[in-house]
Amino acid sequence: MEYHWLIYILSLTAAGLGSGFASGLFGVGGGIVRIPIFLFLWPLFGFNSETLMHLAAGTSLTLAIPSAIMASRAQYRAGKLDFSFLKTWVPGLILGVIIGLVIMRFTSSRFLESVFAIVIIIAAVQMLFLSGRYHLGNEVPGGYLKSILSIPVGLLSVMMGISGGTLTTPLLTAYKYPIHKCIALATAGGLFISIIGASGSVINGFGKAGLPKYTFGYIDLLAVIIMLPTVIIAAPYGVKLANHLSKERLKRVFAVFMIIVALDMIRNLL
Repeated sequence: MEYHWLIYILSLTAAGLGSGFASGLFGVGGGIVRIPIFLFLWPLFGFNSETLMHLAAGTSLTLAIPSAIMASRAQYRAGKLDFSFLKTWVPGLILGVIIGLVIMRFTSSRFLESVFAIVIIIAAVQMLFLSGRYHLGNEVPGGYLKSILSIPVGLLSVMMGISGGTLTTPLLTAYKYPIHKCIALATAGGLFISIIGASGSVINGFGKAGLPKYTFGYIDLLAVIIMLPTVIIAAPYGVKLANHLSKERLKRVFAVFMIIVALDMIRNLL
């Protein structure tokens, strides 16, 4: 079924504004907001359900690259980025992304949507009830154990189409790693996840039958071109509003939002 281009462009513009605003408001990477929007929007325009999540993940990771670059530079200039930690964290992160990309070649969209929904529910429950109350240790494990710790972060992030902050920050704070360093590390790690994940999405989807027009592998170029400026425009307004609201209340609202989105995804999959 052909979709109406004007309606599609307007829908993507609204999605970019909404995801950018929500990202700034809640202080999270846009992927966790963009993926549900893509999964809701694209079937309305006749996108192939068999490759829906693959396309959503690749497009979301591509959109995350510019913001990850800008945020990483800001963290570096602020002196918050621990390079010695990053050097031992990134190898496992990259390995996890590569493993995730390989798995995605052999898994269905429904499976990836289920992974997204389940992980989001777990993250939301942790945010609501467990944040700061329980710890896995007094410090992050050193040496190769640190790299092993980052493998599932990279693996799950690329399969979910997110840059990893939702997973990295709670994991490292559970080892009492300082929160400002967690955020800086998640930002820099997100740059690796986004670039490698987007590149792998091109390879995975290259020559794949049934993809819509204007795609490059598993990346919807039209969505990237339309949404990127709207995300950049809308995000600062979300940040401004967030500065006038209670951080704890925002966190609880966002956690409830994630649970509702995840439960709706699971309902649609049943």
